[in-house]
Amino acid sequence: MRVGPEDDPVAWLIDTSHLLPPHELGPVVARALAACGATDVALHLIDHDERRLNRLWPPAAGSASIEVDGTVAGAAYAAGRTRAEALEGAARQWVPLLDGTARLGVVAVDLPAPSPHPALVAQVERVVALAAELLVAKEQYTDDFEVARRCRPMTLAAELQRSNLPPDALVTPAVAVAGILQPAYAVAGDSFDYALGAAGLDVAVLDSVGHDLASALVSHLVQGSLRNSRRRGLDLVESYEVADATLASMYPDHRFATAAFGHLDPATGSFRWVSAGHPAPLVVRGNEVTGEASTVATMPIGLRHTGVPAVNQVDLAPGDSLVLYTDGVTEGGARGGERFGLERFVDVLERVLDEAVPPAEVLRRLGHAVLAHSAYELHDDTTIVLVQRRRQP
Repeated sequence: MRVGPEDDPVAWLIDTSHLLPPHELGPVVARALAACGATDVALHLIDHDERRLNRLWPPAAGSASIEVDGTVAGAAYAAGRTRAEALEGAARQWVPLLDGTARLGVVAVDLPAPSPHPALVAQVERVVALAAELLVAKEQYTDDFEVARRCRPMTLAAELQRSNLPPDALVTPAVAVAGILQPAYAVAGDSFDYALGAAGLDVAVLDSVGHDLASALVSHLVQGSLRNSRRRGLDLVESYEVADATLASMYPDHRFATAAFGHLDPATGSFRWVSAGHPAPLVVRGNEVTGEASTVATMPIGLRHTGVPAVNQVDLAPGDSLVLYTDGVTEGGARGGERFGLERFVDVLERVLDEAVPPAEVLRRLGHAVLAHSAYELHDDTTIVLVQRRRQP
């Protein structure tokens, strides 16, 4: 016997989802939440700058977005936890849309009681959690969700780069990783990647020379090569050699990319990586940056390195983190002004870490500090990736 939304909203939503066109996700989620007692529902997706929450459903005339900073909706997004907002004789629950730990946006759910029962709020959160998973699944078949995220047109180079990025965050009991890439709508040569398997976490940060479409293509090629090598079971040295030879053969005019890519073993805390002309990672213990990891750099990828690339290693204790970044972070600044610099980067990082926010929120605030210092006009891509060995329960 088929259940209705009044019988079991979650089961009904699962049953309905299999043949559900992507554009009908909003009204179907709203119907499931209405069965929980909601009187009004609105779905919002985070924009690529992570500064605004844009309305996905119901459709609104003109711009319908909410600032992240300084709003209850933004607080729910930043913390990844439900926040309540008092209405006259009712309450609005701002529930984060989370794909695991990757933040997609928030759902506004109005409930007809000033203080709804915790069990009712928990039921609403379960429906929204399923809605987030369905949004990720249905997004493969439509452009509607991606268009809703955008606040302005995106360049072709940025389109290529963003189509190749993993989710912005992953948190497990053993490891956490988060990444951010800016500027959102006009990036060229930067990218990041990660993959978690039974053996541990692989991570890469890339910076292709130049600021044009060709730079995006170089970055795309190097990232694809490193992924392919990883999936073939090649080690770090072999992965570097394959990427170096591939890029050099495709671009004999000396196009190149710097990179830092490696592997974290959560059981031992050993992080081994190759630095192809890239800035050294920062080591974080507690909320303090203890310094740069000792690094022996190798030639950038694509310049036909003739020796064996050095494999670096640092051992992380439970709770320790590494921060990998591209030089656009420290070199960022308004034209004619002071560069952001490593000292300022470390200072902002430590202050954000003191606020005990999730890894993705750490990077959002870091990225916005760089943007603000650059008067919101970055002249080079900015990429930051945080890798943490967590304390298992």
